[in-house]
Amino acid sequence: MAFFTTIRQGNRAAVWGRTGAVRIVDGPRRLFLFGETIQPLVRHAASPEEYLVIVAKDGTTQHLRGPASAWFDPVAHESIRATPLLRLDANEAIVVYRPIDGRVSRRIERGPALFMPAPDEWLHHFSWHGADPRDTTIKKPRALQFEKLRVIPDQMYLDVRSVRTADDALLVVKVMVFFELVDIDRMLDQTHDPIGDFINSLTADVVDFVATLPFEAFKEKTDALNQLATYPQLVRRADAIGYRITKVVYRGYEAGDTLQEMHNRAIEARTRLRLESETERQAQDLADLKQAREATREQERRDLERQRAEHQNALQSLELQARLQRELAQQEQQLALTTRTHAVDLDHQKAMHQEQIEFLRGAADLKVDLTRYLVAQYQHPDKVVRIEGADANARHQIHLHEAGA
Repeated sequence: MAFFTTIRQGNRAAVWGRTGAVRIVDGPRRLFLFGETIQPLVRHAASPEEYLVIVAKDGTTQHLRGPASAWFDPVAHESIRATPLLRLDANEAIVVYRPIDGRVSRRIERGPALFMPAPDEWLHHFSWHGADPRDTTIKKPRALQFEKLRVIPDQMYLDVRSVRTADDALLVVKVMVFFELVDIDRMLDQTHDPIGDFINSLTADVVDFVATLPFEAFKEKTDALNQLATYPQLVRRADAIGYRITKVVYRGYEAGDTLQEMHNRAIEARTRLRLESETERQAQDLADLKQAREATREQERRDLERQRAEHQNALQSLELQARLQRELAQQEQQLALTTRTHAVDLDHQKAMHQEQIEFLRGAADLKVDLTRYLVAQYQHPDKVVRIEGADANARHQIHLHEAGA
């Protein structure tokens, strides 16, 4: 069969002859075909976040990082496909294996990166314990399937079931474990499931702790479940497989229905008693507060009355002092006036006496009998004392005593 065909620009086709030979034709091209068949070829392209996996018919494989493109060659190629590059965040890492000289080497690739494996490389596939989709409190083997490790601090919830106390109370202890991967090589060499190791070690530590305590003592010592010292097996195992346990948080416990009902009733009774005690305590505190306030007000009233009395006494004292000062000033003025008056009278009497003396002295000079004069002046004296004696020259002792004097 003969016909004309056109290969457009940007396209490519394989033209097969009658003998099975093939020739590759790129457009634009106008072809006349006689006894030949044409096969349009597909161009495969990879974006910057992809790479091309080119599988040759001789079994070799080539990886071509994008942005790139390749035409499918029906003679040389088995397949060509675009595959996304493996995106690694800053907190992720992968384990890459590669055969070298008959042996397999291992290396760690850390993010952030867009990773393209070489054709002869493969990634480590992890299969760990994970949460059961039907019950997230139960850890199920091989529930976690992944290739990228998280190398930042992480945590997991775990319910340790069927834990018996010393008095045979059956409990479910809930904890939360915080951990961090610090040595990937040690983890790869020492364990295939770190989460499973954590579960086993943590369960052993919780059982050892609870088994030695009665139920009431366990409730009193639950704060110890928040301390790493309670989990020696977990800490040792984590260190052996390249992890570090940073913290374990106790999230509570669950008991059987009968025990839980008894516990709930006990909690209600304790709560009621505590509320009653708190109410009574508040009432007593209120009564004490009222009494204290009344005592304070009474003391303040007494202090105010005392201050008023002291103020009144101070005013009275000031008033008395002022009155005494006024009276003293008046007395001093009166005394000064009296003194001046007496001094004037005394001076006057002295002047009169001096004048009388001068008068009598003058009369004596005139040979006047002063006795007769004085007697004649005072005709009616209050008292007359006459002393007569035979001997005028004799000395007599006279004592005058006035009754009532």
